[in-house]
Amino acid sequence: MNYENTQNLSRDFLNLLKNTNDYNVKIIVGKEPSIKEFKAHSVVLSSRSLYFQKALSTQWARRENGIIIFQKPNISPFVFEVLLKYIYTGKLSIEKNKISFVDVFIASDELELMEVCQQIEERLLENESAWKLPIDYITICQYENFTKLNDVALALVCRKPLVMFESKEFLRMEEKYLIKLLKSDDLELE
Repeated sequence: MNYENTQNLSRDFLNLLKNTNDYNVKIIVGKEPSIKEFKAHSVVLSSRSLYFQKALSTQWARRENGIIIFQKPNISPFVFEVLLKYIYTGKLSIEKNKISFVDVFIASDELELMEVCQQIEERLLENESAWKLPIDYITICQYENFTKLNDVALALVCRKPLVMFESKEFLRMEEKYLIKLLKSDDLELE
């Protein structure tokens, strides 16, 4: 006989995350003024993420009173919370109005959550409405190794250049990415 009850397992692991008893990892995420502390379990993190497997090893991890202290200032608390819930439950829930798919993609790449990267990349490649322009274009440009996403983002901005040029985000765009945009044959300036 085979019996599978992954729904209850997922719920139980979410309860484990919510219950701060027996945690042995404290993860401090974000930058001022938006910093949040998460409590987690090294065995769960290490078993679900190659990144955490390495980062929480005895060679790398910093400990205080038996608790591993870990800092991730480059990931926002909103994004990290989504990914932490995914690590514990296997469920990915992204509210587009709160966080960017691109930000979740970049963080999941860093945390070596490849299934998440694949799902989000697929979504971004197939669905224009998943993009938050112009900020996602500016962000993804900084990661030149994501060539497919860079190409799609450039094509979207070329079709709707006013979204970029009328935005205050335009002023923080690096010169080389602006040049790339302006040199694009597909740029529709009419």
